[in-house]
Amino acid sequence: MTIDENILIKYLDGVQTESEQAGVEAWLAESPENEKVLEQLYFTLQVTDRLHVMQSVDPEMALVRFKSKVRKQNKKVRLYRSLSLLQKVAAVLFIPVLIMSAYLFMQLGNERVRMVEVRTNPGVVSRFELPDGTKVWLNAGSTLNYPQKFRAENRQVELTGQGYFEVTKNPEKPFIVKVNPAYSVEVLGTTFNVSAYRDDETIGTTLVEGSVKLNIGQKNGKVISQLLKPDEKAEFMKSTCKLNISSVNTDYDTAWINGEIIFRNHSMRQVLKMLGRHYNVKFDVKDDEVLNSIITARFKDEQLPQVMEYLKLASGISYKIKKPVMNDDSTLQISVIEISK
Repeated sequence: MTIDENILIKYLDGVQTESEQAGVEAWLAESPENEKVLEQLYFTLQVTDRLHVMQSVDPEMALVRFKSKVRKQNKKVRLYRSLSLLQKVAAVLFIPVLIMSAYLFMQLGNERVRMVEVRTNPGVVSRFELPDGTKVWLNAGSTLNYPQKFRAENRQVELTGQGYFEVTKNPEKPFIVKVNPAYSVEVLGTTFNVSAYRDDETIGTTLVEGSVKLNIGQKNGKVISQLLKPDEKAEFMKSTCKLNISSVNTDYDTAWINGEIIFRNHSMRQVLKMLGRHYNVKFDVKDDEVLNSIITARFKDEQLPQVMEYLKLASGISYKIKKPVMNDDSTLQISVIEISK
C-alpha cells in the first residue's frame, strides 16, 4: 500500500479528514518501515521549521513563530504511541534547539539594558554564543540569563541548571556566573563547567583550563574567595555554605556536551536524577533499597530502554515503562518508569 506524502503532512499537522486518518493508521500498521518513513518526515519538518525561526531577522517575530510551532507540535504528539518512538524523536531533536526571548528591561544607572533568557528543554543540549564571543553549552532543563549588551565593569550572567563555558578573555571585564545568592564564579578567560540545578544539594564547579575565583557568601554576611586550578572540582553545600575541593578527571563532568552520560561509582539516586533530566522522564522507586546500588557506566546516544536494561543487569532491579498519557489539552504527560527490586 502506498500513500500520498501530502496526506502524511496533513496527518502530522492534525488537519486530516477521518478517512485520511484511517488510511494513515492502516498504512502505519502494515510495517515498521512505514513508521520510520513517517518519523523521517516529521523530523525533516521540525528541523526545517526551527531553522526558519532561527534565521529570522526579527527576534521578536521569531519568538512568536516558534511558540506557534510549539502549539502545533502539541497536536502532533498523538501519533507517538510508544515510549520507544518518543525516544527516537528526542534523539534526533538533540540537534541544538533552544528557546530564546528578550524578556524584560532593567534600569542600571541611566542605562536601560535588555535581558535575554535562553532555556533548554528536557533532553536537549544547546550551544550558542554570548555578545562578547563567549561560547556556552547549556544542558537539559537549564536556563541562562544575560544582558543583550554587557556593562562596562563586568560580564555577569545568571545560570540555573548546568552550563559549560569557554570564556573570551578580557582582563578589563571579568566574566561572572551567578548561580546562587551565596555563590558565583568569576573568571577573565577560561574553560569550566558549572552544575547548579535547583533540586541538587550541591553546586559543582569543574575547571578545565585557566583559573577561576569562587565567591562564597557566608551566613554572617562575609564573602570569602577561593581559587581553583585546572583539573579541580569544587562542591558547595547549599545548606551549610561549606566548600570541598578535589582533583578530578574533567572528562566525567563535561562529557554531556558531546551527548555522553558517564557514571563513575554514582549512587542509583544520582543516576536516576541525571537520567530523568536527560530523557525527560520521572522515576517512581517502589523499593528504597534500589537507591543503595552503585553504578559505573558510559552511555552515548543509547535510547532509554537500552539504558534501563543495563541497570537491570548491573544492579538486579526490575522496571516497568508506562506509556505516556495525554492531557486534556492534548499535551503529553511526562513518562513514568516504575523501579523495584
